[in-house]
Amino acid sequence: MLASKRLAVLQCLDWSAVVAAKSSSSPCAVVHGQRVISRTPAAMQYGVQVGMRRRHAQALCPDIEIVAHEPNRDRSAFDTVIRTVNELVPLIEVSEPGLIVFAVRGPSRYMGGDEPMALKIIDALKTSIAANSLVGVGVADSRLAANIAAHASAVASNRSGLFAPYLVEPDKTSDWLAPQSVRVLSEFANINRETISLLERLGLNTLHDVCALGESVLAGRFGELGVELHRLSRGDEQHQLVVVAPPPEHLCVEKFDEPVCDQQVVVNSVQRMASAFTEYFSIHGTVCVRIIIAFESEDGKRSERLWYRPQGLTASAIVESAKWQLEAWPVATGLARVQLIADEVRADTARQLKLWGGTTQTDETATQAIGRLSELLGSSAVQIAKWQGGRDLLDSYELVSATHVQTIDSANSDKQLTVAKWRGALPTPSPSVVYNEPVQVQINDQHGKLLSVSARHELSASPVVVIIGATSYKVISWAGPWPVEERWWDTARGRRLVRLQLVCEKITVEDTPQISAMLAILEHSEWTVAAIYG
Repeated sequence: MLASKRLAVLQCLDWSAVVAAKSSSSPCAVVHGQRVISRTPAAMQYGVQVGMRRRHAQALCPDIEIVAHEPNRDRSAFDTVIRTVNELVPLIEVSEPGLIVFAVRGPSRYMGGDEPMALKIIDALKTSIAANSLVGVGVADSRLAANIAAHASAVASNRSGLFAPYLVEPDKTSDWLAPQSVRVLSEFANINRETISLLERLGLNTLHDVCALGESVLAGRFGELGVELHRLSRGDEQHQLVVVAPPPEHLCVEKFDEPVCDQQVVVNSVQRMASAFTEYFSIHGTVCVRIIIAFESEDGKRSERLWYRPQGLTASAIVESAKWQLEAWPVATGLARVQLIADEVRADTARQLKLWGGTTQTDETATQAIGRLSELLGSSAVQIAKWQGGRDLLDSYELVSATHVQTIDSANSDKQLTVAKWRGALPTPSPSVVYNEPVQVQINDQHGKLLSVSARHELSASPVVVIIGATSYKVISWAGPWPVEERWWDTARGRRLVRLQLVCEKITVEDTPQISAMLAILEHSEWTVAAIYG
């Protein structure tokens, strides 16, 4: 097994917001699922943070520009940065817009060292990025450490006004990581927040604490995830250069009889190649986590790019990457050849299934259907609901790209996470439909008076009638109230509400009772229906 390479990470913080902003000085936030996922430095000065609700961000900064998330916009804008870096570093890895990773051995030696290399790259980028961009370069012996260092470089450079790369000394990565908070695992290594919260409750607040606990102890509690936590905490690369002895070198090549100018024809060829490519590694019990996609034009010009997915590249992920690469390559002549080259593989680690339950045929069928849809429509068009916890029904799940998750594993982990209920969460079953904008209603008691709730969360009377528009529903059963008081100390973000589950009956024209169940919420002295059941 080979040691991991020394890596450099170029990080453009909040790239999505920087690209979307109208000007370099205007406050702007990119919102997805009613939450801020990226914001400009100008918005940051008003206290706008990632994860904040849209309404809260607007309350802090009334003039803020709210923009919807558009992955294609981010990718197109980042292509300029990729081309600039590619002129100095021949082979780079791009997993998402705003982040570039590359091995430093060759470029560093050629440019006179790690620091001169970083300075030269940043100097070249001055004409490619907006003036308000926060850019950092970190160099370390592991991907996690280099990511953290790049983030620190960007923040420090913004404060001082002068760019300075952050270099972790060779063979000192483990010592450097030790005092870091365990929260960096969530921010830079895609470890879910629930796991980080559990580590903190166990008193494991730093990576040193996690590492000191021992790999066997973590594996006993968290399984494969525990092994990964220990590996990251001690500074080992998440995926070594050679994790397992690879099967015979695999290379997929498509040579066209005539140069092809139609991009869709090329994409269709990549789809066929990607299916054969992933099938090959599946037969060998491995998965490709890093791939080189190369296009060659009729006149001999070549576009070569490295792509990486820590969970392994699916056929749809390869196709999506190829599309992005093609769109960013302005070639005047037709394409003559396409190559898919496996650069790094790892063992396709088996999942430990439970004695009762586990993966079913339905799970497998759903996964295959999602894969086919992703190949036809693109990964951004196919999203999967991922449980993230919370009391608010709209925030309990987030939509993530189908190519960036392992569907079956996510489903199984969701079942495990729901065991530990959030305090104040609604009892099961969950509603089948949740409204983005709650419907205003009126709930009256037997005397026709509007139902109210006391400071002790007690109802003024039993609910009898629910009025939605011109339609009245008779309440035949109800449960609750379930109060929620969040952040009572924060006047801007605090919430106080009460929820009721209602089973109602509506008499139709044919005198047939129509039963419906709904979730009603009282907030700011107004009743609304937030969701319905069944």
